[in-house]
Amino acid sequence: MLLLLAGCFALAGWRITASVLAIWGLHRLLHWWRGISIFIDGMQVYGKAKPKSFKDSASHSSPRRKGRASERTEGFMTPKSEASEDFVEWAPFWPSLPCGPCAEGSTSPFAELPSEAEVQPYWLQCDAFVFDVRNIGYKHSREKIASQFALYECVGMDIVRDHRRIDCIMDRWDSGDLPANWPGARWEQSWKVPRVLVFNCQVPYTAGKIFGSYPDEDGGFSILNYFVLSREASALLASNAATPALQLWKRFVEEGVSTKEGISLKVVGRVEDLDKHEVPESFKRFNNKPVLLTRSATVYKKRLPEMLEIDFDVRNWNYPTRAAMVSYHHRAREAEVEIGYLLEGKADDELPEQILGCFTVNNMDIMAARWLT
Repeated sequence: MLLLLAGCFALAGWRITASVLAIWGLHRLLHWWRGISIFIDGMQVYGKAKPKSFKDSASHSSPRRKGRASERTEGFMTPKSEASEDFVEWAPFWPSLPCGPCAEGSTSPFAELPSEAEVQPYWLQCDAFVFDVRNIGYKHSREKIASQFALYECVGMDIVRDHRRIDCIMDRWDSGDLPANWPGARWEQSWKVPRVLVFNCQVPYTAGKIFGSYPDEDGGFSILNYFVLSREASALLASNAATPALQLWKRFVEEGVSTKEGISLKVVGRVEDLDKHEVPESFKRFNNKPVLLTRSATVYKKRLPEMLEIDFDVRNWNYPTRAAMVSYHHRAREAEVEIGYLLEGKADDELPEQILGCFTVNNMDIMAARWLT
């Protein structure tokens, strides 16, 4: 009997030891998994991104900033006067991203990158024809052609951030504060298209997790672009000669939703000199190629008929894309990027496609985004 009890205790002790060892092994395996990083084609698709050291531009003194330390402000400053002969720049948040660089050697009130970069972030007008869009008969020919004129002209740009994701930016404006018409253009409510179009691109600072919800503490930043109806689109609408793209835009405004099965909104990015930048080959395959904005897009119609806002959240994109964007945030400081928005034409009566609105951004410093609160 004693031998039997001793054997039982020995067996129980072995099982306890085995259980403890199994739990310890699982714990070590989980710890190892959390610590690894997986890269595909030079792009990190799993693992915690290594923190990058972003230098605060205020801690450096470039030749144009000497003697102006007391005048430094966070973010960018936008002149509220004529930015060119064609239009008056408009941006509701001051300081904003300026339109065009300052003159060589002049003293600039705008925020700058670290002194070693010797460049200043700014945005420019963009020609729609640099983007490739679907031509008539695309379903069979797969032919793409240069876009015609943009239906909307960019008149301003802000880069802002908050402790939480910024939704429906129009709610933070003063009532009735909207940009003026594009020179030579007019607008009538009966045309059933908005005069003012706002895009709010919501970008996180971190890649988040492969599975599960995104961390609330990463409010990220928003790239805000403000557009007004172009002179060419205004003339076509006034003469009742809307292009297929304009007709499709009317339908989109009425429906107020972007879906894969219905009317689909797209964004396309283009870098002219991408080969000189150290990015993986997978990036180059997407240069001047559209990305669908469906599940990630929200359309706000509360200020129609005059204004429409479209928000799209990069957090809803697939993990490899989010991780790649986070890993190469710093590359935006070195590039000139052309961005265009358009609606996807599926049937021939919706073709050729046409750029809805576009802009160019140079040397964008996301860490200089203006805090709203």
